Amino acid sequence: AANPVYGKIPVLLLPDGRAICESAVIVQYIEDVARESGGAEAGSLLLPDDPYERAMHRFWTAFIDDKFWPALDAVSLAPTPGARAQAAEDTRAALSLLEEAFKDRSNGRAFFSGGDAAPGLLDLALGCFLPALRACERLHSLSLIDASATPLLDGWSQRFAAHPAAKRVLPD
Repeated sequence: AANPVYGKIPVLLLPDGRAICESAVIVQYIEDVARESGGAEAGSLLLPDDPYERAMHRFWTAFIDDKFWPALDAVSLAPTPGARAQAAEDTRAALSLLEEAFKDRSNGRAFFSGGDAAPGLLDLALGCFLPALRACERLHSLSLIDASATPLLDGWSQRFAAHPAAKRVLPD
């Protein structure tokens, strides 16, 4: 009821009754409130300080939701082997673009956030799909993120999955 446009969760209900819908939008709202209130500690924000870099992180977060996830989802939902092969190629193409985005955004560090200690919004956006990606690889005998095709994302995926915050919530 709080999300009449999509009719799904998550929804953040504010104390005054207003609602904010969709995961990425909710996280960005929380980030904006933390920035405005001065309540965020140094290094605890999910988006970079630089406005251009924040825009790029938002762009790639939208890309993950709009292009990467539908391509990955289509691999398992494909009605024919040909459609599955095409969806796998679409997924690999999206991952190739994300490999370049990692190179450009990470500054040679551990995460898209450009840091070594903690993932940021873009890391979380892609990281939440790692279990589905790994399941898809196993179920369909595919290699999507690997050291040969996407070496930067391969290393990133291992670091992300090993981060204490991710380890608490990612399935084996």
